[in-house]
Amino acid sequence: MNTLPDLSQLTHEQLLEFTRQLAMQHQSLAQSKQQLEQSNQQLDARVQHLEVTNQQLDSKVQHLSILNQKYEHELALFKQHKFGSKNEHLTAKQIHLWDEAVEEDIAAVDLELERLNADKTNAAAQKAPVNKPKRRLLPDHLHTLRIEHEPESTQCSCGCTLRRIGEDVSEKLNFRPAQFYKEQHVRGKWVCDQCDTLTQQAMPAYVIDKG
Repeated sequence: MNTLPDLSQLTHEQLLEFTRQLAMQHQSLAQSKQQLEQSNQQLDARVQHLEVTNQQLDSKVQHLSILNQKYEHELALFKQHKFGSKNEHLTAKQIHLWDEAVEEDIAAVDLELERLNADKTNAAAQKAPVNKPKRRLLPDHLHTLRIEHEPESTQCSCGCTLRRIGEDVSEKLNFRPAQFYKEQHVRGKWVCDQCDTLTQQAMPAYVIDKG
């Protein structure tokens, strides 16, 4: 495990350099934290906006559904007048014009319902990917030390030779005297074509917690 340097053994210039690098790292991490907080605030505002929009769409859909039922009921009544015994109360032209008007209203309501349902689907699709980051990203300017973890043996327990099929890459923050750097751990994935056994080295523990 890496530890902080013995400051009493450093020269004045080394102490200044060490302090400067620590200040730079602190400033970089503070900026990253501020950016994440701003991003989270924007995401929260977006989620709230989508929730309000969704509620408004629900209300419109409910209203239009009721209106659609009303038009369908009125159309049924006038068709009853048209073909029933009370046909004499309306002229054929009046019935035809009313049929056309009601059918146009129903078609308009159906079209609006389709549009609102599409808007709800789009709103849900925009809301779904909104995930708050669980772990901060390490700055790109840090020196990267690539460490490869491979099995001690590529011979499967069944006797066949393992075949490398990929790798998992994870990063963690580490520290050496007067310098922060990030380690890039690459764990190769090895599989046996005969029995489909997957072999991969375990991830080592973090030196700096949540690094």
